[in-house]
Amino acid sequence: MTIVRRSDQQESFPMQGGRLLTMAGSTTGATMATVGDLTVQPGVRSGYHLHPNTEESIFVVDGEIEFRLGKSKFRASAGDCVLAPKGTGHGLENIGQSPARLITIYPTASPEREVLSDVAYDDVDPGPGVFVRGNVEPYEFSPGVSRYDMVGDFLGSSSTYLSELTFQPGSVAPNHYHPSHEESMFCLEGNLMAVYADDDRVPLATGDCFTCEVGIRHGIYNDSDLPGKLLAIHPVLNPPPRVDVD
Repeated sequence: MTIVRRSDQQESFPMQGGRLLTMAGSTTGATMATVGDLTVQPGVRSGYHLHPNTEESIFVVDGEIEFRLGKSKFRASAGDCVLAPKGTGHGLENIGQSPARLITIYPTASPEREVLSDVAYDDVDPGPGVFVRGNVEPYEFSPGVSRYDMVGDFLGSSSTYLSELTFQPGSVAPNHYHPSHEESMFCLEGNLMAVYADDDRVPLATGDCFTCEVGIRHGIYNDSDLPGKLLAIHPVLNPPPRVDVD
């Protein structure tokens, strides 16, 4: 098991005005995904680039972001998610007045990056590769747990399945294991409990990330008095193969 505590992570600076915490990846023991927690200051613009060996999903936690994707330029806000396919140029800029926070997800532990020159962009509305929170309603995953499915084949993904789950107090996501892939669980908000193998009480606080190996029993529940939010990250397409257990 790998639980990465937000408070323990060393910062890196992928660009001036950008701070990154690696919450899952080759440096943390994960073998199938990389998860980053990126804070971008107002007015900061990332370089235009592509990933030759992987797609990237970018979830906006807070802020107003202008994305460049291919030759398109569009805006996204908190709760939205953008999929950059493998080999497709992309970049972002914080166009808001306060720091923006994003979760970056790659379905590989070793993403590669190639810098590109900017191109001429067309201002457009978010396209089919963008999950727009305001256009989708959540559904009940289990009693007290609502869920948005944000990235999957329905968005054009080739190897990522990403969901956001909100746990009301006392709610439980059933225990299970995945026979052929890891799962990373990133706590966006609140204080949740993780299940791992025979341990049924593994605390997961806001900003922590829990990566469970292939074939190991795991789950999430909320025994606090406040709601909690979680990103469930699978480096496979939907529906991710799973086996429910007690």
